[in-house]
Amino acid sequence: MPAGAAPAGPENLAVRAVRALAATAGGAHGARMTLRKVIPAGGGLGGGSADAAAALVGAASLWRTDVNPQALVELAAALGADVPFFLVGGAAWGVGRGSEVAPLPDLPAWWVVLLPGPAPISTAEVYRALDARGLDGDADCEIYEWVASGGDLPVGRCRNDLQPTVAQRWPEVTERLARVRATGPMLAMLSGSGGTVFGLYRDESDARQAARALAAAGPLLAPVLGREASRLRATDGRE
Repeated sequence: MPAGAAPAGPENLAVRAVRALAATAGGAHGARMTLRKVIPAGGGLGGGSADAAAALVGAASLWRTDVNPQALVELAAALGADVPFFLVGGAAWGVGRGSEVAPLPDLPAWWVVLLPGPAPISTAEVYRALDARGLDGDADCEIYEWVASGGDLPVGRCRNDLQPTVAQRWPEVTERLARVRATGPMLAMLSGSGGTVFGLYRDESDARQAARALAAAGPLLAPVLGREASRLRATDGRE
């Protein structure tokens, strides 16, 4: 630690998470933590938020705290809007500032090809630009109702409201999206606040073919995981 622009000191989100849990749980708690960064910082992939969620689960297990699950979610939301999502795992619908996260049925066994950006993009800068530009439309809550009732994800209606803002401010995002779209995915989109873009493919074979076509750009290949496979677990087996 760190990887890319991830901070190594007390400002790191994982460190803040452990300290916040210690303050909430009370008593004398301590831990030595090693963080091995794999997800690039500033890529819109939620790496810092995932680190914080893992740190919360690990510390709660290590210290055997009596902090209830809802309190843990609220603690996670205070750290960042994405952190509670990673406590839930799998597909989920989040509203508000992060503390309201509803699990959804697992998505099909699709595959994703990720194309990281050449440099980190500041989330704060993206949201400042979004405030100046404004949103293009309202949230499509019908997607949640449909998927929650067992329907297939309507891929054609999925969107990222940050994408127009990021593409306008960082034109290279548009170029990389075009390269991904040329491989024929079901969906091509900006991930989070960028600058990673991704393509969603129906099966592993299509995804690997796309990754080969994008080989010069350093793509990453990953399956879409369900809740059980993506759930955070403490290293000693306690969840």
